[in-house]
Amino acid sequence: MKILIEVEEDDKVNRSAECEVSPEESVDALAKRIAGQLGLEAEELVADLGVGDVRFEPNARVGDYIEHGKRWRHRRVCIDLRFESESNTHRFPAHSTWARVRRWGCKHFHVSADACINLELREGSPTGPPLNESSEIGVFTGCKTVWLVKPGPEPNGATTRKAQCRFNVR
Repeated sequence: MKILIEVEEDDKVNRSAECEVSPEESVDALAKRIAGQLGLEAEELVADLGVGDVRFEPNARVGDYIEHGKRWRHRRVCIDLRFESESNTHRFPAHSTWARVRRWGCKHFHVSADACINLELREGSPTGPPLNESSEIGVFTGCKTVWLVKPGPEPNGATTRKAQCRFNVR
């Protein structure tokens, strides 16, 4: 059977590829075969592959998802990532996490691994709200500006400390 995979960016399909596939083949194996034709890495393709609200599991069989149709979609969103005086625009799978954006940014901006672990993502500006790295990026149109920054002090100059507890034993 043939499966059509479409890549959607800004609510428009901008490229697609069709592939002959066996119902017994895994979704991951299909992604590895077709990713190059779409100009993507297989890991990224599988991170947001599905139909409607149904996300496909990489280890599942293609036959498990045929009931949803043979036209599958991969959605990507634009992130304008800024670090110090540099910036770069990149498209990420909509259902991947913000942690992927941080890792990509550290690699792209040549930040050492030990320094990268201490950086955080902020939405809109270097002092904007922090982004939870375990949260999904989500679907939106346009390009979202995100800053990769060193964490600053807590609001009002307070520092984070563990609460001290006293126990009285009688």
